[in-house]
Amino acid sequence: MKMNELKRQHPAAIFINSAKGLFQLAVPFAIVAFFQNILWIFFIAFGALLVLSTLFSWLVWLKFKYRLEEGELYVEQGIFVKKKRYIQRKRIQAINISAGLLQRLFGLVKVNIDTAGGGMEAEAELVAVTRTEANRIRSELLKDPAVDKSSSETEGGEFSASDVLEESEVVLEAEPNSTWYLGKKRLIYTALTSSGIGLVISAVVAVLSQGIQFIPDSLFAETYDFVIGLSILLLTLTVFVVLLISWLISSLITIITYGNFKVEMYNKEMVIDRGLIERRQLTLAYKRITAVRMIRSILRQPFGFVSIYVESAGGGNNKEQGSTLLVPLIHERDVQAFLEQTMPEYAFAREIESAPKRAAIRFFIRMLIVPIVLTLTAIFIWGTIGLLGLLIVFICGLLAWFQYRDAGSGTNESFMWLRYRTIGQTLVISPKKKIQSATRYVSILQRRKQLSSFEFYVQSSMAGKSFSVRDISRHTSDDIYNWYSHEKTIDKKNNIKE
Repeated sequence: MKMNELKRQHPAAIFINSAKGLFQLAVPFAIVAFFQNILWIFFIAFGALLVLSTLFSWLVWLKFKYRLEEGELYVEQGIFVKKKRYIQRKRIQAINISAGLLQRLFGLVKVNIDTAGGGMEAEAELVAVTRTEANRIRSELLKDPAVDKSSSETEGGEFSASDVLEESEVVLEAEPNSTWYLGKKRLIYTALTSSGIGLVISAVVAVLSQGIQFIPDSLFAETYDFVIGLSILLLTLTVFVVLLISWLISSLITIITYGNFKVEMYNKEMVIDRGLIERRQLTLAYKRITAVRMIRSILRQPFGFVSIYVESAGGGNNKEQGSTLLVPLIHERDVQAFLEQTMPEYAFAREIESAPKRAAIRFFIRMLIVPIVLTLTAIFIWGTIGLLGLLIVFICGLLAWFQYRDAGSGTNESFMWLRYRTIGQTLVISPKKKIQSATRYVSILQRRKQLSSFEFYVQSSMAGKSFSVRDISRHTSDDIYNWYSHEKTIDKKNNIKE
């Protein structure tokens, strides 16, 4: 088939789309039918849904066509309203190749194409194509435009050996320059220190809150009386077991998500590959990276472990708040070597200008005022039981101390970095040429203590992402702003708010 002819996806896309839609509809209906003892109605409805879903998926497959055309992807789709659009190569930021369980049954992959300003949803999605076709699409759409220019010059009789080499590197490059593996040991550490337990508990609570209305009143009353009759020790043990099970489920999900994790480095791009059941492969061009974030969570920091994210113009997803997870877990002592291997321009020493001592009181006020008021209210209402709130006050005070200690910033000739903490510690590094805007804030209370806050924006999958540090020295923020703006004096017109 010629490159400029319209193509359809693999016919397995009919089954994949149908199964996905059925699962989303069938699960909640099955739960309701089970509790209402009307499973026979559910099976009849499921059969009807199966026919309708298969028919609809067939129409979607039939009407979805695409082709590669001079470095552009043309997509034609729509059952009732036909939509046609071109996705230009210059707008494409990242191409995500994944293989879910259904795709792997047929030996196929899914391709998501992210573009600048496309938001969190993929600009185009091919749910079932062969691996060869996916690699062809990726090579063609991520190819350097300079290659096309050199090709056009060939028609006029001009061609150089370097042009041939560049094209072969971009399109035909098969072997990575180097590869970084997460490995089994780090994968286990990642799972055991995952913060996903909160999401698991939230999901369980959400399911229970929706399903409790279908429990018969008699059974609910008996269960309630039984729980009330339990001793405090048994209730505590029950809570512990629930937390333990949630932790194990969270660990298992993490292992499934990040199993076989590796990062392959090429000349102009890196490929992130991960997943045991659903294999995901993200191609990310180095030139698209706008910032690097190092996260030290409260569970991992005591053991010296760090997670590394990158902000890029395309490639992020909802689960990672628009960022791209580059390394799930690595020890602090190995970070420098990893950066030298993957992004050597970021592998430099970073001195931090910490927040001054006079700023400490502001961190404590922000963190303690609400818990202190609530604790005093609880003591007034419930007496000595309200003293338990002092434990929360102590935890908030400890967090305030760490927030104050971690606040800081720094610059060198080409990069800016900020360090701050909400609960976990974050160090974000960004090159000057990638920063879209910088803002210095000075409130009335900060002005009295010669303090200020600093914020900068970079382009990311969500069109823009900001990072800020509070209550650093006024002199430090002035130096950072002057470094960025090339100005020797502070100008209120240049994005400064006081």
